[in-house]
Amino acid sequence: MEDKDERLLGYWNPEIAVRLVEHNSEDWDYDAHFKHVPPALLPTEIALADALPESTNVRNHPFFDYAGAHPHALVTWVGQELFVTGLFAQLLLLTATSITNVHDRALFDQVPAGEHGPVRDGVARFAHPWLLHELAVSVGIDKRTLRILPPTEEFLRMTAQAMRTPMSALGCLGVGNEKMLVPEYAAVEQAFEKARPEARFRKFLRANIDEDTEHAAIISQVAANLSLGREDRARQYLDGARAGVEARMKYYDDLLDIVSKSE
Repeated sequence: MEDKDERLLGYWNPEIAVRLVEHNSEDWDYDAHFKHVPPALLPTEIALADALPESTNVRNHPFFDYAGAHPHALVTWVGQELFVTGLFAQLLLLTATSITNVHDRALFDQVPAGEHGPVRDGVARFAHPWLLHELAVSVGIDKRTLRILPPTEEFLRMTAQAMRTPMSALGCLGVGNEKMLVPEYAAVEQAFEKARPEARFRKFLRANIDEDTEHAAIISQVAANLSLGREDRARQYLDGARAGVEARMKYYDDLLDIVSKSE
């Protein structure tokens, strides 16, 4: 049997540390690490990427209307979001390791810091994953029977595949996650108001709706700073954003198919 303590730690690839050290030795550049430049204007590609969530009209996806009339769909959504929210926080931290410049990295670090919040008495009471846990408890999710569903697994794999470069990772996480969640979670909130108004959904959804617009703007600014004089980087950001948004829309298509057959 697996030691329970071992499960408190996730996947670790020692090659990441080795490659970081090698890159630091072989390609070290003083200005790359320490130079401060004024915030860059958003390149056209980054502005286009940032407009993608609105163009999808995700808030009107039929999943949310269905969930507003079928409480079991919301319970399924919460259960699957448990597999997503913590992992995205980890992917943000992983992406931070690719940002060499101290100023841009400090700017970016505000995003994972915002996702986790302060710790008091050993508990991150305002961390988005913890608020989701409280929501899960309130809707009666049984952790012993919780399983990841195929749409969720495919969505996460598509997300990982979109993170081919640091810039595409910024686009995928900043647009396909942070910015996409604002209209998406607003629709989920309306569904909860209709179908499960007694659930503890407000803190989790409001934390994301209120904070993720700012988080997305921070990531866009970091991407713009890193794209100065490098159009290829801005294009990578756009590619990652498109892939992230497409993955999330497909996720809702597939999740609706599952919950509509499980009544």
